[in-house]
Amino acid sequence: MTLSVLYLLLGTVTAVIGALPLGAVNLAVIHTSVKENIKNASYIALAAGIGEVLLALFALHCSMELSIFFQENQWIQIVFIILFFSIGMYFLLFKKKINPKHKSNKLKLSNSKFLTGFSLAILNPPVIIYWVLAISLVNKYIFKLTVQNPLTSLFLFFLGIYLGKIGTLYFYGRWGNKIAQQPGDSKAKLSRIIGIVLVVISIFQGINFLAE
Repeated sequence: MTLSVLYLLLGTVTAVIGALPLGAVNLAVIHTSVKENIKNASYIALAAGIGEVLLALFALHCSMELSIFFQENQWIQIVFIILFFSIGMYFLLFKKKINPKHKSNKLKLSNSKFLTGFSLAILNPPVIIYWVLAISLVNKYIFKLTVQNPLTSLFLFFLGIYLGKIGTLYFYGRWGNKIAQQPGDSKAKLSRIIGIVLVVISIFQGINFLAE
């Protein structure tokens, strides 16, 4: 195995590990796959992959500065805790059925999903923290990973991140699509599951925040 392939695999595996836990992007992909279709969910996944790469690149450049920034601006974490909790309660208590979109709105819908995926991915401080930690561990235990690495190696590493992210989200999208095909009120159950997960995530993050 060449070193270049190792960079690609490392980026892919690291992205998959970070994307496996249910988060805002994962839930958006599942929900869109259930309420609409896997194609619309793919727009979210593709855009989220771009956002993930940008966050990883940002973390690679500014790992130390980012750690200090989040320590000095804890209000950002509080905002996301409240946001996750509010959205979770919305899914649990107030979620209504979405009316089918008219064909003439297809382009608008695609753009909206793409923007949604990119926004959910890029505006996510926990993911930045994850990449700061992940890159630090790579530097400590595997090999040196800095902006001074060869351009080809960095390209393969970030390509791996993109493929790992969208691959994991595609898995979640297919899972949501299977749920949509089940008889009964599976969609309503999924909304409740999404709501519960978001509320639990917000509570967990709140406990971690208070314990710091």
